Amino acid sequence: MKLLSIITTVMVVLPASLAMAQQPTTESSPPMQMPSPAATQASPSLQPNEQGAQPMQKMDKMADSVTKMSEMCKMMMRKEMATMHYKIAAGVTIVSLLIIALVLLVILEIQWIIYWRRLLKAQKSGRSIP
Repeated sequence: MKLLSIITTVMVVLPASLAMAQQPTTESSPPMQMPSPAATQASPSLQPNEQGAQPMQKMDKMADSVTKMSEMCKMMMRKEMATMHYKIAAGVTIVSLLIIALVLLVILEIQWIIYWRRLLKAQKSGRSIP
């Protein structure tokens, strides 16, 4: 039962994460613009800072997306755990019905054997069954 819930979770989370990864984010950064040669010559110290900030922005975006994904997984797990009682109750009910059916089948078989034994004995002795 636990394996089934894990497989189901993976089947739900994996396509959702792939779909989210392929969708453009609403918090996308403005398009990269090439600095003009005049701006590059006027402030040579800004260029290394801007280049260092771009990877940091990408890392921040990745951290945000990982955080959102973990929150989504937590929410899904909470929903699954909330319905776990119903799943367990349904499983117990089905198993108990199957056990009752098996017990009744065994009783029927025993009665069937007793009936045929009486029938065969009566046939051998030549009398009819009451």
